[in-house]
Amino acid sequence: MSNEIAHPSSSPKQAALQLVIELVRAGKLSPLQGDAANMISIYEQFKNHFEAEKQKKSTDSAIS
Repeated sequence: MSNEIAHPSSSPKQAALQLVIELVRAGKLSPLQGDAANMISIYEQFKNHFEAEKQKKSTDSAIS
């Protein structure tokens, strides 16, 4: 894995994945609690949020 931090505006999927990994490393999200569906759900929520922000920014810049 690259040491570079993905920017949510340019790489929403990679940024969401890195965020979930960092939450696990920080002990805020445990892969041992429940099943993988919980972690996948959290990843999907971050990814959707970042993609929506990316879409919003591209719409805002097209209007300007």
